[in-house]
Amino acid sequence: MIAISLIITIGTSIVLLPITTAHSPPVNIPTYAFLSVTPNPVGVEQSVNVVMWAGLVLPGATVGNEVRFKDYKLIITHPDGHNETMTWPIVTDTTSTQSVQFTPKEIGTYSFVFSYPDLTYTWSNSATYKDDVFLGSTSKSITLTVQEEPVPEARTSYPLPTEYWSRPIEGQNIDWWTIASNWLGEAHPKIANGIRVQPDGIAPNSAHILWTKSIDEGGVVGGSNLGLEGNMFFSGMAYQARFANPIIMNGRLFYSLPLQNTPSGGGYMAVDLQTGEELWYSDKMGVSGNSAPTFGYIYDFNSENQHGVIPPGMLFTNNFGYGYDPVTGQLRINITGVPSGTAITGPHGEILRYQLNIANRWLAQWNSSKVIWPVSGTAVGQPATANAGLASCYDWNITIPASIPTGTSTQFALYEDVLVGSTSFPSFADFQTPNPYTMWAISLNPDRLGTLLWMQNYSAPEGVTRRQPTVDPINRVFVLRDKETMVFQGYSLDTGKYLWTTKPVANVSDYEYFDTTFAAQLFMIADGRLYHSGMGGTVYSYDTKDGSLLWTNGNDPSNPKNSTYSGFQTAYGHYPQFITLIADGKVYVETGDHSPDSPLWKDAKLRALNATTGEEIWNIMSYGGFPGRTFAAVADGTYVSNNCYNHQLTAIGKGPSTTTVEAPMTSTTIGNSVVIRGTVMDISAGTQQAEQAAKFPSGVPAVSDESQGEWMQYVYMQKPRPTNTVGVPVTLSVVDANGNYREIGKTTTTDGFFSLNWKPDIEGAYTVYASFAGSESYWPSRAVSSFAVDPAAPTPEPQEQITLPPIETYILSGVAAIIVTIIIIAAILLMAIKKRP
Repeated sequence: MIAISLIITIGTSIVLLPITTAHSPPVNIPTYAFLSVTPNPVGVEQSVNVVMWAGLVLPGATVGNEVRFKDYKLIITHPDGHNETMTWPIVTDTTSTQSVQFTPKEIGTYSFVFSYPDLTYTWSNSATYKDDVFLGSTSKSITLTVQEEPVPEARTSYPLPTEYWSRPIEGQNIDWWTIASNWLGEAHPKIANGIRVQPDGIAPNSAHILWTKSIDEGGVVGGSNLGLEGNMFFSGMAYQARFANPIIMNGRLFYSLPLQNTPSGGGYMAVDLQTGEELWYSDKMGVSGNSAPTFGYIYDFNSENQHGVIPPGMLFTNNFGYGYDPVTGQLRINITGVPSGTAITGPHGEILRYQLNIANRWLAQWNSSKVIWPVSGTAVGQPATANAGLASCYDWNITIPASIPTGTSTQFALYEDVLVGSTSFPSFADFQTPNPYTMWAISLNPDRLGTLLWMQNYSAPEGVTRRQPTVDPINRVFVLRDKETMVFQGYSLDTGKYLWTTKPVANVSDYEYFDTTFAAQLFMIADGRLYHSGMGGTVYSYDTKDGSLLWTNGNDPSNPKNSTYSGFQTAYGHYPQFITLIADGKVYVETGDHSPDSPLWKDAKLRALNATTGEEIWNIMSYGGFPGRTFAAVADGTYVSNNCYNHQLTAIGKGPSTTTVEAPMTSTTIGNSVVIRGTVMDISAGTQQAEQAAKFPSGVPAVSDESQGEWMQYVYMQKPRPTNTVGVPVTLSVVDANGNYREIGKTTTTDGFFSLNWKPDIEGAYTVYASFAGSESYWPSRAVSSFAVDPAAPTPEPQEQITLPPIETYILSGVAAIIVTIIIIAAILLMAIKKRP
């Protein structure tokens, strides 16, 4: 309706407005009131859209001024005859359009009339129309029929996918936002302030591998002349992480390539997240002093003319220095003068930074969106330059209370909520939390902006203890960790008052990691829970409401899913556990060490734990967990990390499958069984990689979720073939000659193969379907074939028995008589011979 209004407005404006430079005396300019009520008819309790507009745009009306029509009035007459009146003293829309939703409560006919009075043009924006009168107008009456039966509601979205999908996501699939996501990098406040928590989308519920890709030489070197048999290429665990700070945007994975003994310097790579296919490579980014991107930027620009995210986003180097196109890798913008400050993400993806100057008593909010794409229709050139330090790049600058101590600084902020500051907490090189130390909170709420909410002085804990803070916006608690004693304290975000202290854990290992620098991977907060892990080999979960311990994982040797026991494999008797990230109700942990020996420990795992219960969901061999050296990313349901056992980037997620089915090519007869057989195979991109394709020339069989970990280790990590692998279930159905669809049996694959013997019960042509319903590891697939059943051969009819003469008897009797005659003659002759003299 707004589009229609604009078209009408443009057309009528051209026709109606006189072409003149001044009107003396002032003139009357006719206008026309228009009204639309849709849908019509409508069901009772269903809302309709009422759109009203004048037939022109007032001269000089812009978003930044007050040139507007006034006193719009809508009169609605209900079926019982009473009138309901709505008024708008000022029309805010520059197009002279006003809209409202109306919900009828009773069946019948409603009528709508829209009107407005004469308007004298008093603004100085256009001298041409000064004191001219834009005449009022009344629309035609429009009736609305309200019926008992509701009309079909407008579609809000097509349903979530039930089959394999990929980006781009078709624009009508609105609800898919719940499964899609981006990972914008360690330097982005959405990740940094969330402490590696992915708040959006889904994450894998299975250890199924989509693809692997070498990021560096890895694994066993080979040979015996290197000082240690089985020596491996350097893992990079000691400060040279091979997969530092990945970024995922719009289904693309971006990362730096290492160069010899450094974590970067080998260029910059963009690959498809679902397939690992290389999209582009830059030999300039991160090479020879050129910075590589450190975070992604996606901004939703909204103005009177534009609504939606500006494509395709941007890849920025540290502190916004250089911006690159994520589709091509080309340099787009160079930004200077970016201020420092506590950063958060705004509601449209913009990055806000709070600059606090206690000495001069001011606080300012810098806004990245006022530097990059500040107005609709602008484009970043080849490349553009921008100065981010201009006053126009700030949203506001306010005076702060004089009582805030000068020795404090900001710690964290919540958008339009609160900014919390404190005395500086100790770093790695320091030994003691200041005693006392101060914390305070300033309101960022627009209605109370700059108000001091509270300020508290706290006593430092006894002994040499260093504290680090983090915040839970859900339960409105900020948490301080006492590093050496390994307990947590909770304080109210609204008052600063002490709330709780966690109980010391009885079995904390003496090898618990002590560094403060990498606290982000030692304790994280997500969904109202605090999670803690470390060298002790146990993951802990606490409720941030009261500090109660919810669960632990890693301390029960009798339960394989709740044990990190390592025996003699490690010096600790268990595998250390470090949280890599939290996503979709799952806590992902990996094992590693600060400066691991070569060869590495055996059988270290990447594990996915249920964030609510602590139960292990899945695991797979991987070595790569240690604060500051472990980097992983998750988006669009795919988890990617570097496995230091072989320096293969490993993408874990739900992959596509394919099903085949075969039935007898020749017909069978009723009463006989038919053999229906086929396969269910994994067709993820990784199955077509050189090693996997050679190892599985007929394809990689699909297996059950429970078998995924060991099976994937066999397929992608050169581990022995497991002997207890379970296949996937297949359902077989037919449409018989009578058109009836029915299930005829279920079976489970073995090595990807299935078969079923079935005896058809009627004659005719059959269509047979084999269906794999999918799992946490694979999307579903199905196949179709056919066979025929002929009638049985007819049974021979009984024949009449005919009695024949006893010919055989006659012949036998005759033969016997001849034989007897011959014998008699022979006897006579013999006697005659004997009687001769």
